[in-house]
Amino acid sequence: MKRVLSVLAAVMLVAGTNAQVSPSLLDFSRPALDWYQIETDHFVILFHMDESGQGASRSAQVAARVAEEVYGPITSLYEHEPDGKVHIILKDYEDYSNGAAYFFDNKIEIWAPALNSPLRGAHDWMRNVITHEFIHIVQVQAAMKSPRRWPLGYLQVLDYEDVRRPDVLYGYPNVIVSYPVIGLNNPAWFAEGTAQYQHDHLHYDRWDSHRDMLLRTRVLEGKALSLTELGSFYSKSSLMREGVYNHGFAFTLYLARVYGVEVLAQISDYLRSWRIWRVEEAIEQATGVPGQEVYESWLQELNRSYVQAVSPIKESLAEGTLVEPEGFANYFPRFSPDGLKLAYISNKGEHFGRTSLYVQDLSSGSVVAHDLGEAFGDYICSLGHRIKSNVTGAAAWRPDGQALAYARQRVTSEGFLYTDLHLIDLDTEKSSPLTRDARASQPAWDSTGTRIMYVTSDDGSSNLQLLNLETGEGRPITRFANGTQVTSPVWHGEWIYFARLDPGAHGNDLWRVKADGSELAPVLQTSADERSPAIANGMLYYASDESGIYNIYRFKPDGSEQLTQVIGGAFMPDVSEDGRIAYATYRWDGYKIAILEYPATIESTIQYAPPEFITKTAAPTASENDGDIRAIDPEVLSSTLDREPALGTDSLQVSRYGANFTSFSFSPVVRLDQYVERRLEGRVRGRAETFWRNLKFGTYVSSREMLEGMSLFGGLLVGPGSHQDGQIIAPANILALERDVFLQFNYSRGFGFLPGRWSPQIAIELYNIQRQVENGLSIDEHPCTACLPESTNADLTYGLWEGNIYLRSKINRSTVLEAGYRYSPYRVTTNRFYSKELTDWIPSTSSRYFIGRSYMAGAYFEARRSHRESDIMRTGLSIAATYERETGELLRQFDVEEGQLVPVYDTDVLHRMRVNLEGGIRLPGQVRGTSHGLSIRVQASTLFGKNTDSFYFDYVGGLSGARGYPFYALGGTETLWVQAAWTLPLIPDIRRQIGPVYLDKVFMRLYADGARVQPASQAIRKDMGAELRLMMGSYYLLPTALFVSATYGMDAFEVELDDVFVTSQPSVDYGKELQWHFGLLFGFDL
Repeated sequence: MKRVLSVLAAVMLVAGTNAQVSPSLLDFSRPALDWYQIETDHFVILFHMDESGQGASRSAQVAARVAEEVYGPITSLYEHEPDGKVHIILKDYEDYSNGAAYFFDNKIEIWAPALNSPLRGAHDWMRNVITHEFIHIVQVQAAMKSPRRWPLGYLQVLDYEDVRRPDVLYGYPNVIVSYPVIGLNNPAWFAEGTAQYQHDHLHYDRWDSHRDMLLRTRVLEGKALSLTELGSFYSKSSLMREGVYNHGFAFTLYLARVYGVEVLAQISDYLRSWRIWRVEEAIEQATGVPGQEVYESWLQELNRSYVQAVSPIKESLAEGTLVEPEGFANYFPRFSPDGLKLAYISNKGEHFGRTSLYVQDLSSGSVVAHDLGEAFGDYICSLGHRIKSNVTGAAAWRPDGQALAYARQRVTSEGFLYTDLHLIDLDTEKSSPLTRDARASQPAWDSTGTRIMYVTSDDGSSNLQLLNLETGEGRPITRFANGTQVTSPVWHGEWIYFARLDPGAHGNDLWRVKADGSELAPVLQTSADERSPAIANGMLYYASDESGIYNIYRFKPDGSEQLTQVIGGAFMPDVSEDGRIAYATYRWDGYKIAILEYPATIESTIQYAPPEFITKTAAPTASENDGDIRAIDPEVLSSTLDREPALGTDSLQVSRYGANFTSFSFSPVVRLDQYVERRLEGRVRGRAETFWRNLKFGTYVSSREMLEGMSLFGGLLVGPGSHQDGQIIAPANILALERDVFLQFNYSRGFGFLPGRWSPQIAIELYNIQRQVENGLSIDEHPCTACLPESTNADLTYGLWEGNIYLRSKINRSTVLEAGYRYSPYRVTTNRFYSKELTDWIPSTSSRYFIGRSYMAGAYFEARRSHRESDIMRTGLSIAATYERETGELLRQFDVEEGQLVPVYDTDVLHRMRVNLEGGIRLPGQVRGTSHGLSIRVQASTLFGKNTDSFYFDYVGGLSGARGYPFYALGGTETLWVQAAWTLPLIPDIRRQIGPVYLDKVFMRLYADGARVQPASQAIRKDMGAELRLMMGSYYLLPTALFVSATYGMDAFEVELDDVFVTSQPSVDYGKELQWHFGLLFGFDL
């Protein structure tokens, strides 16, 4: 399909559509969920219930109350109200904590399970996250330069390979640019800082001991992030991304303390100006002091305050010896029953939170890693950045010391991501499940090894559950349903000790309860945060920030004993029978594992307090306890809503959810599509004329259903310079203009009669492209009997349509199956022209030159491994395998029947199979202090049938293949392309902001290709090349990827042209030349 391949490729690339399905971008259908809504004055709260009656009705009612409470204070602070009701979607079908604000759509998504992060303190999750995400909606919209419904525009450029053959309309793209112009430049630190600050009298989030620990250790180590680094999350590990939140929160507190809370709204207002593209300028306008100077002054004050505060602590340190210094997510050390081994969770060797279970032999120092499987996809970590975790909470030794129980996530048959308990035998390395769909984590064995206690979560509350391993029966120990959180349970005889966070509270307390659920009572209840209880030799150990810094304590009724004195923090203690304490200690570069061999009581506790200028002065004024709200009876939801709304707490009306859509968003596009050359037969266009001829104007448009069950994305671009008489306003002339049109509709909610996670999703796509070829047809005429023949030229118009419909099923996290149908009619029109021979105007004529009908099937697999350089150097594996049966009708000639021309088509039935494979690994060691990697790509296709006209060939050259040769140089019925590439850093850390553009890093990609096509040749065509990759960020928000490649084709060869093309040359020469390619896109996907 040579005449359409380059056209469709160009349109899809610059529009951001992807021809290949990516399992990571397709969610499960989950048709088994019933959705309901609560509507208030300013919000619509959506929540679900499954077939078992479990759902998020309580969390939804809390969200409704909190959202309305904070609406007035937040909107008045920023003097901005959303232009419609904000939808808040509550999700409780994944054991995961997060919140996300879609400020262009007036939509918020909240995961109901409460956050339990080693990098954050303990607060009321729902009040915190609802307030946080609503501030994102208000503050970001207040800083927008353009209306919400016109979020951004695009400047696009396309250029093409030189056309050397008459059967190709124009070449494949070799230059592709799509750069956004967005009316928003709100840096990450300011967006997250204001959302954590909330308001001077709203304290649902606080500058707690965890927050201060992260900042204190970095500042004292001289590792504070610069203001430029804080602008975005590019090329940062999850720990450094948390640093953006952390620094941003503290700096925002400082700004509000020194300049008044109004300065936050003033900075937001100055960011609206089209003249200001850096936050430093907005800070200067709001404060009168250059932004960089304000930031550096804050850092200097921080350093001075921290040095002074920790000076007495340094003189009396009491800390253990590190036994695991690598990685930054080392958690939950646990001694084996004999005290000879230590089990813990670690992410060493990783840039994000992917963890493995490690067991260290304390006598020899040897370490065995038990990789518990790849995480089930990427998620946005609490309140914004990305993290992965497949192990939740501590592992627990079986009393015989031969096995460990641990918690990991799995996808249920309904598509829910639940955590369950598993048992790993350390001798055989075999793992077996202990629970199924129990939402179980944080296991703890009793002394007999016959019972396991664990934590389970439902609708924003967590509880203790007991599993009898001999009978398989489970029962609840606690029955909290008011938002209470329980963590870190441990056994002591028939007593269970655990940390508890009550609704509205800040910080945990220590409680205990008997295994039968009786005698629930507090053990230690203070204003400090007490957590992570451990019991050994009849003594209770725990971590607390009683002194202002987390340390390990031993409980005594007459007063606890402090056992560590650290600058960072000491957490998660476990105590051996001989009294050694293993714990997680926080340093500036993350959590490490340490052992304190001879713990002794600290005689004099040193009190620490964070600097006053990063604390609030106003007292909280809002109520913080939502313990009175209870879940709505599932029977009421399922049976009465068909007749009348159900009533929840606060007299909220609950009704069934139908389908609410976001408002339509429009993104204007200006595209320079340079397929029309200056040179014409008989004349040369001027540069301005050629520029205008290649220019297109239009817009993309999109809308989505609030639950992402349906979406619409389309675009229309027209070339006003393609109409020669200039009268483009007439409807007939508008339709004659060159145009690019596409429309994509997706339905992803599945079908109720197929309730599994794989329930099919529907995708419908429509493309229409119209191109004009000036002087595309040459006709020999005889103006008179004795005259020599003269050529008369006529313009041609190609109209290409394609319609696709797909059914897609996501089988698991990594695999998608697809079936589809395609209909593609192509038409050519000979435009009206003047005949010298007939001395008259010949009207335009049109005919279809191709009609294609295809049935398709495909399978897609993707298993990626995230790391800091994933945006520029992908690792992992992806495979796409497709089959297509196409019936094509290709125009061959015209016959005369009854005095009229009748088109005659050749009907071909063809079978096409394609396989695409891409794999990448990080190589050992580092280059210039960061990762380098090896990748391989393989693309193979075969086409067979009775007649395989070259019209149907596959191609493996050009930008998307072997770049040493033009796209159409390597085509045939059988193709094979193999590429090996080494990607290495040149400048791994630029960290420089220029206007709205952040320069991140530069990598080099060295590659070699081998390609073979049949029946053209049996030879392997080889090339070698280099690509320069510059990763950037734009407007603090959008990734920007620039690449330039030069590839040399090492083999010279010629391609024979079909006999139907009468030219002066029977073939075209390729090879032994340098091919250049350039791109500026959102990522390096080519």
